[in-house]
Amino acid sequence: MKKPKPPKSPIDGKRLNEWTGRFGSYRSGIAPLQIQAWLEQFNDAADDRDVAARILDVVEYYGQQQIRAAFREALAGLPGWHASPAKRQGRWRFAAMSGSAGESGDSMLHEFRVANQMGMKALNDMFVTRTDLFRAAQLPEDDPNRLGAEDVVVFVDDFSGTGQQVCTAWEDPEYSFGALLAGVGTIYLILVAASRSARKRIAANTGIQLAPAYYLNDGDNVFSEHCKHFSAKDRGRILHYGRKADAKQPKGFGDCGFVVVFQHGTPNNSIPILHGDGNDWTPLFPRHD
Repeated sequence: MKKPKPPKSPIDGKRLNEWTGRFGSYRSGIAPLQIQAWLEQFNDAADDRDVAARILDVVEYYGQQQIRAAFREALAGLPGWHASPAKRQGRWRFAAMSGSAGESGDSMLHEFRVANQMGMKALNDMFVTRTDLFRAAQLPEDDPNRLGAEDVVVFVDDFSGTGQQVCTAWEDPEYSFGALLAGVGTIYLILVAASRSARKRIAANTGIQLAPAYYLNDGDNVFSEHCKHFSAKDRGRILHYGRKADAKQPKGFGDCGFVVVFQHGTPNNSIPILHGDGNDWTPLFPRHD
């Protein structure tokens, strides 16, 4: 987590411009007036607005440029991969880590393909759907089109905060990724970012090897004692407003307490004061249009 400005730093035009410069590409658009309106939900007399401003200072924002750079770095680091087919080990297939159409994995697969300059039609066979994987798994073992021990499947998505969605997709018969890929040699999941708990859970419960570009640890949870940028009092005030934004999950899904925001949306593992849409709360980074 990056370091915020010191407490009591002025919330002036310069600071507003810094925030809008970072967040302006968010899908719903972020302008100074929106930030000011969001901040006005916090009690200024109790210094709560100062805490909220420091939260904005530490938001980990991933725009398109950062996302594509992460995907290039992650793919380049996978053993056996090479842009030249002659130097590549095994057959490679790329798929969205999505259980159904419209999830983030679908858009991330497109960003991944653009980032790695793999948009040409000649590479279409390398990009597959869950249905394609199902069909390949039904082929006889001696069929040359069946993926085997020398081959690689790479799933793509943006973020994993708890690992629950990935483990569900792996184990649940409705998605059955684990069963579909039982004979495949190596399975990766490329992510822009992943938490420590997600990495441990996925490693323990699936056959997937994670390849995130960014790693989140205990200090990235604003409610953790390992996070040194916010005091116990600060955490109490953040939780107070979190209950307004989302009474059921005031610390974010899985109590993750993250401040992660992507250009295309905000994970539910992030604190709800950023994205929650409670009866008495207007989010700065809404998850839904």
